[in-house]
Amino acid sequence: MPAGVAVIKQEGKTVLAGNLSYFRISTVLCSLCQEMEAAVASRPWFVKAQAEYLAQIKVKKQMLGLG
Repeated sequence: MPAGVAVIKQEGKTVLAGNLSYFRISTVLCSLCQEMEAAVASRPWFVKAQAEYLAQIKVKKQMLGLG
């Protein structure tokens, strides 16, 4: 389940904002969570960009001795 993002309407477009995280769940999702899941699933470029961003943060923390 994606968490930490918001769906915002901006200039007639739907925009995802926030820091995307995924959590395993084994339950029926509420309608809002279903909507968020569908929004993320329909944007594979967003998932790829988020993964690249998180990889960069991990490397940066390792270089700084923080992780």
